[in-house]
Amino acid sequence: MATTILQSFDQKLPNGPEIVLVFRGAYREFRSTVASTVDMDALRAYVKEGISVFQSIAASNTDWKPKRMCSDFLSCNYFIRSTLHFRRYAPLALTLICATERHGGPRSRFDVQWSLYSEQGALLATLAILEIKNTHIIHKQDFLPAESTPQNFPTQVMKAMGEAESTLLKNNAIWLSKQVGKYDIGCSDVAVFDWNAMFIFSYTQQHSSSDGPVKGTFFSESGQTKGMTFRRLLFAFVARPLKRFEIRNSQQ
Repeated sequence: MATTILQSFDQKLPNGPEIVLVFRGAYREFRSTVASTVDMDALRAYVKEGISVFQSIAASNTDWKPKRMCSDFLSCNYFIRSTLHFRRYAPLALTLICATERHGGPRSRFDVQWSLYSEQGALLATLAILEIKNTHIIHKQDFLPAESTPQNFPTQVMKAMGEAESTLLKNNAIWLSKQVGKYDIGCSDVAVFDWNAMFIFSYTQQHSSSDGPVKGTFFSESGQTKGMTFRRLLFAFVARPLKRFEIRNSQQ
């Protein structure tokens, strides 16, 4: 039976016996030999951003058409309320494009990128980037030591500077933050995903203030998720920078 778009966002990714993973271990080591990644500084610490933030974004920025049916969510057309207001603030029709892997010259390649273009095809903004990793690479315990609150973030940064790698991140998280860090100049919202877990890096505050913290969110579909799924989280991940663009555009 076909699934509505709304229903598809409530469904977790398949993990039944029909899904067979080649890697049978619990932890797959990840590191990079690319010079630009090796030379990049790892994130020292981050301020935790709760998953409830993305729950609210998903709930407030969708205009579902429940009667529209589809078997594959990725092929569906869905509507973001903020996109309906673009013409009010901008004289041009805007196009949101999701592109897959390509090489971007000296910068690191991305796996999936959402970009906003003008009617003439000019790039207006790179909204979000998703790096898709091999399975069993993203682990909560690698990020937890660097997790901070707004209040203790300066203390955590000072503590990190005393570590050998100048970061409180551990193991794979160090290399993931190095790789993601190469995108932050041109894009404030970058995530890594390995089928089992996702970690979202938000550089918005860092871009607005030189000493602003990077925010981080870890999510896994295992256990109780209070209705959040990877599909819903990914939607909110892209909707947020799109909404920010709308706000900036309305103020010009």
